[in-house]
Amino acid sequence: MNRYHDGMKIGQVDGAMIALVHGWRFRLFGGYNLSLFLQSIEDRLELTIKHSKYSAKYMALDTLLVLELTGTAIDCSSAFGYSISNIDDVRSEDESSDTVYLTNIHIYKMFKAYWKEKFEEAGEHFQNSLGTPGTKTPRFITIHQTLYGGLVAFQLHRQMGGNNDLRLQQGRAAMKKLEEWPNTHHGNKMLLLQAEHSGTIGEHDKAQLLYRASIKAAKDHGNVHELALSYELFGNHYCLTNGCGGEDSNECFRNACVYYEQWGAIALAEKIRRKHNLRMDTGASAELQPGKSKHSRNGD
Repeated sequence: MNRYHDGMKIGQVDGAMIALVHGWRFRLFGGYNLSLFLQSIEDRLELTIKHSKYSAKYMALDTLLVLELTGTAIDCSSAFGYSISNIDDVRSEDESSDTVYLTNIHIYKMFKAYWKEKFEEAGEHFQNSLGTPGTKTPRFITIHQTLYGGLVAFQLHRQMGGNNDLRLQQGRAAMKKLEEWPNTHHGNKMLLLQAEHSGTIGEHDKAQLLYRASIKAAKDHGNVHELALSYELFGNHYCLTNGCGGEDSNECFRNACVYYEQWGAIALAEKIRRKHNLRMDTGASAELQPGKSKHSRNGD
């Protein structure tokens, strides 16, 4: 964000717009409070459109993702040049020369399909997102692409696969990638995939230990959004092993709702409440408070 401000001051507008997009993307995937995004998201998008149509496409994808998570709506048509109300409306066929942008479209559509529990659709988008060559040092978005691709693969294996199912192999490949990358800042993601793998192959005691380790790692790094995800998947694990509606699963789902709301992902919290018929009460604990999370700071 400092590069953005400095670039605008000295007239390096193109570089400033790229810095602005990357700065917001780091905040989005780092768990920055989504309500703070909404306060200035239209102004940021308008500013980016004014100076760089290319950067505006990426800013618009992030904007649409925030809208999906929060359950709100704004018009992003001016960034794309055609009518659009959500990520599913984003076209890719006219952007065939920009493989990085195409990859981003599929990754973002995978996120949405996963949150909607449309796992087959999410798996298709994940496979379509693998066309861009990778490097030994992953791009920031690649880490999240790999995490959710692994989660989708394990979910599909549980639903449809056998012992030698391709989806299980895909999940293991995603897990191996996270294990090979330096995990200082994504250790909770690696632990979460390991927990999903253990639960998928029936190692339930090991899975519980790994879910708890992922939750602890997410707390230690202040990753409130991934803390919510870990609790949600831990609750799903209890449902698979002990049946839904028990004290353990409901406690996990309540905590997931609390942390999703702290992140600002109201739509995800409401989905969990409806699905599991949860009654939220003051007993649902949350160790990370919005004012204390490193991601809840406002200002650039």
